[in-house]
Amino acid sequence: MNWACKNIVLLFAMALMVSCGKDDALSIVYPKEYLPAYPGSWWEYSNGDVSKVHTEYVAHSYEPSINSPQSSGEKLVPYIDNRYLYEYEITQSSTKYPLKKLLSEKLGELWEINETGNQKIFRKTTQSIDSIYLRFPSDEHALDSTLYYDILVVVEYLESLDANRWNIKEYYSKNVGLIRKEINNPYDTIAAVVEKQLVDNFINK
Repeated sequence: MNWACKNIVLLFAMALMVSCGKDDALSIVYPKEYLPAYPGSWWEYSNGDVSKVHTEYVAHSYEPSINSPQSSGEKLVPYIDNRYLYEYEITQSSTKYPLKKLLSEKLGELWEINETGNQKIFRKTTQSIDSIYLRFPSDEHALDSTLYYDILVVVEYLESLDANRWNIKEYYSKNVGLIRKEINNPYDTIAAVVEKQLVDNFINK
């Protein structure tokens, strides 16, 4: 084989390797508007919680069914607080429900997220609010407030109850993320308690 032929063969082999590399490249699951967890983003809350997204998308796969050995297929996803995020679904420690769907943009939509005892746990998008003020006392003992727009409200409750007797209520603002979380005892008449509100955040879009 002469020198020219060798070069042609080498170039063909390199082109084939590049082509295979493109086919093998992992697809990216990008964040959605109401949970914009882009790499490097973070949220700080009034109770001291800080949620941080890893600075790069991370390769991940999971088994979608407990009875199936098949994998979801590896993809690049945001990695936030030691969990992997697939748009509005986040990984959790459950073989039956490997992903927990945090919210839906469809008003009134209901879905299962887990089980406890003999009861299923549901989530439901119950409200769409144009704007809302988050109010909290400042260090100067005055009432500070921040205005957020395009809010979706999601409640979490047990199968034996209903959306009006919820355990958890969360508020998600478009292009911001989770801005408020309330907890409630559905078996008591005591008012719900604000667990945390957004104090500061950075979306690295």
